[in-house]
Amino acid sequence: MKRIYVVLFHIIYWLPSSVSVLLSLQVMLEYDKANVSNRSGAMLHYYYMLNPIYFVIGFVVFYLFYFYFFPRYLARQKIKQFIIYGAITCAIPVLLGIVFFKPFLIAAYPKNNGIALSYYFGIVTKVISSAVAACMFRGALSWYQDIRYKKELENKNLQTELALLKAQINPHFLFNTLNNIDILIEKDAKTASVYLKKLSDILRFMLYDTPNETIPLSTELDYIKTYIELQKIRTANANFVKFEVNGNANGLFIAPMIFIPFIENAFKHSTNKKVDHAIEITIVIQNDEIDFSCVNVFDDVNALPQPNSGLGLELINSRLNLLYQGNHQLKVDKTDNRFAVHLTIKADDH
Repeated sequence: MKRIYVVLFHIIYWLPSSVSVLLSLQVMLEYDKANVSNRSGAMLHYYYMLNPIYFVIGFVVFYLFYFYFFPRYLARQKIKQFIIYGAITCAIPVLLGIVFFKPFLIAAYPKNNGIALSYYFGIVTKVISSAVAACMFRGALSWYQDIRYKKELENKNLQTELALLKAQINPHFLFNTLNNIDILIEKDAKTASVYLKKLSDILRFMLYDTPNETIPLSTELDYIKTYIELQKIRTANANFVKFEVNGNANGLFIAPMIFIPFIENAFKHSTNKKVDHAIEITIVIQNDEIDFSCVNVFDDVNALPQPNSGLGLELINSRLNLLYQGNHQLKVDKTDNRFAVHLTIKADDH
């Protein structure tokens, strides 16, 4: 919480008491000027004199608990020390108040011990209420700061996970694509130029779009389409990948790179590029719900070892839990030669 808001709360909390003290002092001055000497005047004088004293006692106790006892003992769960030292601290102003006020109260109310007891009770109430108020306010402030700290920690965690995902995807994909374009330049320079433009679009997306919390769903779909087209350079089989998008993506936003790790893993493990529809990617958009499906065939014998493939799945699953907790479903199935991922998420509509 910003410091200005904390200061403002303190001002609002003490403002009524401050006004009451000023009014009490004004009344006392008026009685002194009028030279009221009867018992009724003396009683009122003592009554209004108590108000500033209560204020000072409450002020001191409040900030003792606020700045010292709460952070030193209660926040550290040292309950025993907090109770003992807090009780002693509360008892001191109560005892001093009784000792200080007793002569005045006896003089003002020699035959009415009930009124004197009410004044003593007022001191006790003021001390306890000030201590409780200080702990409640400091506790609420600490709770808010903890929530904000956890939120910042989650954001940093998301950024770290996204960086790890990009680190997994970028080098392998980038070097392979550049190598394929280099080979293509000798055969068909015009087509190579088209693919080089697509690679430029991919890099632009990675640099400028992925740092954002959310991006348009249409941008993510364009990235996936471009990524698939670049991957298809490596095979002469035009039917190696089947990619379909059904529904309207306009107005929907999602976190960047939600789907691409699954697609990237599908390309890694689909070693036989002569098989038609070895990779099938389907995205269905219904209102604000997105159904993503990625199925690929793989060969356990010929598949290249991928030591980091499990890490990518673990990271993306953790990221989904942070970003779409309660708003997503992820299902992963693996059979003898097929690996299927089905993800349903609710997109944001801005």
